[in-house]
Amino acid sequence: MPVGDVVRVTLVPRDAGGTMIDALQIIIDVVADIDTQQAIGPFPAFGRIGDFKQPETLIPFTLMGDGRIDRGVYAPVGASDDKLMIRGARVAVGEKIARVAGDQSSLYEIAGVTRLLGD
Repeated sequence: MPVGDVVRVTLVPRDAGGTMIDALQIIIDVVADIDTQQAIGPFPAFGRIGDFKQPETLIPFTLMGDGRIDRGVYAPVGASDDKLMIRGARVAVGEKIARVAGDQSSLYEIAGVTRLLGD
């Protein structure tokens, strides 16, 4: 029996008026513990920032075990310090996840969780 399910998590930030900012949405595939629904594992997870309807906003990334967002060799200097605090967080619709960039933090809301693999 597996210890976790592979799920695709959709996170969206909201502006001050509560409107979703599609160009900054994050979609990431993680393993969620079956019992606690927490994102588990020190292994890399893969995702993207941006909106498919706006290709110029798309940025693929690897979420490292320590939460760092690795955008690869073409990322601007300092970008490797960005973190997505999803490790250990409950992955359920409505939960809040912090994204930390340097000394700034922004909250994302989980808008969707989709199980990727069947039994």
